Parts: sequence; C-alpha cells; structure tokens
Amino acid sequence: RTPIPHVINTIPHSPPASRAYPQPDREEVMYELIQEFLKAGLISESHSPYAAPAMLIKKKDNSFRLVVDYKKLNAITIKDSSPLPNMEDTIFKLGKGFVYFSKFDLKSGFYQIPINENDKEKTAFITPFGLYQFNVLPMGLRNSPPTFQKVMTETLKACRPFSLVYLDDIIVFSKSFSDHLNHLAHVFSAL
Repeated sequence: RTPIPHVINTIPHSPPASRAYPQPDREEVMYELIQEFLKAGLISESHSPYAAPAMLIKKKDNSFRLVVDYKKLNAITIKDSSPLPNMEDTIFKLGKGFVYFSKFDLKSGFYQIPINENDKEKTAFITPFGLYQFNVLPMGLRNSPPTFQKVMTETLKACRPFSLVYLDDIIVFSKSFSDHLNHLAHVFSAL
C-alpha cells in the first residue's frame, strides 16, 4: 500500500446519514461481498454517525460490484482541483512514431490507497447487515480520482518518457521491441 493516505476535507456539517437501499433479491450476494471485504481488511465494522447507502450493481460478466452512494458526503467535500490527464495531449504523444504498445488495467487500484485514520468514519456505509467503513480508498468519493491519479503519477514518474497513466489504466509505448521489453520491466518494477 502507498504511504500517502487519502484525506476527506469537508465543510462544517452534521454527518449525513441515509437508510439502506432495499435489494432483497441481492442480500445474500451483498453479505458474501461484505464478508470478503472484511476478511481482506478493506472495510471494518463501524459506529460512525455517517451512513451512505450501499447497493449492488451487476457487471458485464454478471458478477456484482458493491457501490456506495456518497452523494450527500460529496456535497460537503471540498473539491481537490488536481487535474486529470488531457486526452488530446495523450493522443498527440502516442502519435509520435511509437510502434509497440501495451495497455493494462490495475485491478482494484483504489484499494491500494489507505484512508486517513480520522476520515475513515466518513466513508461509513449502511447495509441490511450493519454499518461498515472503508480502510482503503473506495470508488465514489468526490476526490478518489484525483488522489489515485496523483499517486499513480508519482509512482510512475521515472517511466514518464515511455508511459501514460490515466487513473488505473496504463499505456507503455516504444519504438523498438527490445525497448518495449525494457520499458515494461521499468513500469512493473515501479508498481
């Protein structure tokens, strides 16, 4: 895990709390996911005054993703204005005579970033089985993307001449096959 914890800066407020979203046909799947997350240390049981509703969304492969509706928390979160990469610049850079490309997606990348200890309670989410909070950066928080982008940009800064990173997607590009193998080794080493 990265040593840089994600901080959730908010304006003065009363902790937003909501009820659990009913999804009776998916409760068993949600329970299993919660148990997996607890076992992996991604979440902990919580006694937070915050409570965002959690739900399951079906993915393309028919498995489910746990999604938390942080709409109320995001409304009181101070925006991190750090920029995300510009796609036009990315396309321009890739069009400069490179012939070898590799693209990969980091699995559960956000979960590699810890939440600041004092802010974990703000990530609390409610389910039919109780209240839980994240120990790691969840998707759905207002500033999750800029935090993750900053971490990835810093992690791969030495690889910048031959790689591009956009959140959890990385492209490695080279002009020769031997350079490409070398560039891939550098990126994997940095990760």
